[in-house]
Amino acid sequence: MVLRAVAVPTEPVFDAVPRKLGLWASGRLQASAWRLSPGQDISARMHPQADGMFLIVQGRGEFQVFDGQEPEAAGAYVPSAHYPLDAPPKRPLPEPSRSQVEAGMVCMAPAGLFYGLVNTSEEQLVAVAVTASDTSGTAWTVR
Repeated sequence: MVLRAVAVPTEPVFDAVPRKLGLWASGRLQASAWRLSPGQDISARMHPQADGMFLIVQGRGEFQVFDGQEPEAAGAYVPSAHYPLDAPPKRPLPEPSRSQVEAGMVCMAPAGLFYGLVNTSEEQLVAVAVTASDTSGTAWTVR
């Protein structure tokens, strides 16, 4: 058995896009560390058969869950050979439920709901995203 302990990087980054670092991936679990500059977001995603979770390590932001209405099909996609890197054009999303989050909080969304995270502060936000591996076709949105 392989055991792994990893420090979550928290030093500031100033990239034009959110910075993601894979921490763990197996047939049962995936974990990634995200660093978001002010105004950046982790696009809403939906795992059909796995719950999702963010652990806020540093900073403040907004956890969003699209529980009232799913994004229209033209605004969501499942990564495939057709969309290996480039997603469809950005589309407006329906109004989500919003929760203010800060360091030490855990945000969770059940399988089948679109959810995302936005850095609404003037500081860097660091979060660890954890989900069970879901091979049934994770869907992403673009905003």
